[in-house]
Amino acid sequence: MMKITGLNRSLGGAIAIIALVAVLGSGAVLATLGQLQSAIDARGRSNLIIRALDAFRVSMLNQETGLRGYLLTGREDSLEPYRMGKPAFEEATERLHALIGEDHMRQGWLAEAEKAARAWQAEVGEPAMRRMSDPATRAEAVRIEGDGTGKAYFDAFRTKLQAIQDEEERLREVNGKRLAQARSIAAIVSWGGTLLTLLICAGIGVIVRRRIVAPLHRLAEAMRRLARRDLETEVPGTGQRDEVGAMARAVQVFKEGLIELNRTSLLRATADTLPAMVGYVDAQRRVGFLNGEFERWFDLQVEDVSQVDGRPLAQVFASQPFPGTGRELETAFAGTETRFEHRLARRGLGRRDLEAFYRPHLGPDGAVLGVVTLLTDITERKALERRLALHARDLRRTNEELEQFAYVASHDLKAPLRGIENLVTWIEEDLEEVLTADTRTNMDLLKSRVRRLESLLDDLLAYSRAGRGDVATEQVDTKALVEELVGLISPPEGFSIVAGDGMPTLDAARAPLTQAFQNLIGNAIKHHDHPADGQVWVDATSADGMVEFTVTDDGAGIPEQFRERVFGMFQTLKPRDEVEGSGMGLAIVKKLVERQGGKVWLGEGRNGRGLSVHFTWPNSTKETDDGTDREPAARR
Repeated sequence: MMKITGLNRSLGGAIAIIALVAVLGSGAVLATLGQLQSAIDARGRSNLIIRALDAFRVSMLNQETGLRGYLLTGREDSLEPYRMGKPAFEEATERLHALIGEDHMRQGWLAEAEKAARAWQAEVGEPAMRRMSDPATRAEAVRIEGDGTGKAYFDAFRTKLQAIQDEEERLREVNGKRLAQARSIAAIVSWGGTLLTLLICAGIGVIVRRRIVAPLHRLAEAMRRLARRDLETEVPGTGQRDEVGAMARAVQVFKEGLIELNRTSLLRATADTLPAMVGYVDAQRRVGFLNGEFERWFDLQVEDVSQVDGRPLAQVFASQPFPGTGRELETAFAGTETRFEHRLARRGLGRRDLEAFYRPHLGPDGAVLGVVTLLTDITERKALERRLALHARDLRRTNEELEQFAYVASHDLKAPLRGIENLVTWIEEDLEEVLTADTRTNMDLLKSRVRRLESLLDDLLAYSRAGRGDVATEQVDTKALVEELVGLISPPEGFSIVAGDGMPTLDAARAPLTQAFQNLIGNAIKHHDHPADGQVWVDATSADGMVEFTVTDDGAGIPEQFRERVFGMFQTLKPRDEVEGSGMGLAIVKKLVERQGGKVWLGEGRNGRGLSVHFTWPNSTKETDDGTDREPAARR
């Protein structure tokens, strides 16, 4: 709620500002007068110090004059200036110490001057007077006064006194400038306060016209337009926090009431077109709004659904309770959104499945003013979900049967193959003495074909199982994984397998990633044309939550026109008599990678030789809930 600031309070505030300006101006003048008095006091103190310095000098000169007169005349009365100068010296010294105060620099100069003066008294004045009192030592007294020591002491204290006087002259000049500045500031403050007061008075006049007279004219014009049902009219002054603003906000409420009448009609017309039950229940459990869909589901016993507005909910839905009245509706009134399913009988259609969503309507202070309800018929969707669940169950059963068939077929086929291989061995042993070279070659070829068929069955079983059951993930250090595979694969002597420093540690399913690396590195070794000095490099880069691995060799490579073909099952580029293999290695890798949501492709090797196999692998790989494969990413 907007805080109201009355116009009389505003005017009082303006008068208070004028008084405050006057007080501040007076305070500024007083502060300036204080500075002025401080400058005057400082100049007076400087004058006192200079006079005390003169008294200091005069007292020492009187002592020197009295001593010299006594040395020339030898009469005691000639020492009168000396005797008067000593107490004057003490008085001047004490006064200077008091006037200089805490100024350490000038106190130091004064101490040095005092030290030189007292040294003159102790080493020149007093010794010379004692020797003058005895006629036998008068020559010695004259010598003490005239040997230059006294002059040195006089020069020393004159120098220090002059330094103090120079500093006081400088301070007196500074204080004079401060005095002039303080007088200028006092004049400025006085005139400025007067001008500011005049400006504030003029501003009050402008504000009264702008905030009272002009807004009242505009508000009167807005009232005339609203009376003519012109709802596009903007109500002026609603932001003012005064009596005029309160009047403007009252007019705004009147305008919003007119708009709400039009909006309610439009809302009801729109809600009646929706294929869902839309309603509103206020905090007193009264019906605030129901759309026409409620009439098609409930017997409301009214000619028009709008007639139930304002009635208690229990009265409107007496014959058939409102869905969720017992618990879900109260949860929404407690301030929590709630969603639930409910079976409800619709007139003429039997029982139907509904999805209900109740959302609290909160006021500016967070209090629940009511609940917006939305009930949607989901009977057909539920039936579709049941059919999909049945299809998913059938698909899982089919996959399990296919896997079992692949295992059984592989196991049952490998048993007679092993029997054939044993039978060939026995025949060779029985006919060892009569076998010709051609026959032995044919027997070896027969055993090779049997072993190849057994390898094909193993690879076919591995392909059918590739990527299944690999849900759990763990932290996998891919560099360490590749280095472990080097020991398992046992490459030929001289063959080098290098994992790059950029190989990451990622959250992934270890088994399929291990199988993919093992197949790719094994293929590179198996098909290398110079295995004695061959090399394989494994590198990785990361981007957009995926890791791109690259397995590169420096072998013979694969021509570009055959690079898509090699991902098929049982595809080899060389006759199997030259390179023993099933042609399933890259097919298994492709299935493993795509099942994890990645992709695999081939590229050129390094320096125009060999082949690079690229595949992407997600960080934190997981299967979908129903066990289906991810959609593979688009080919680069």
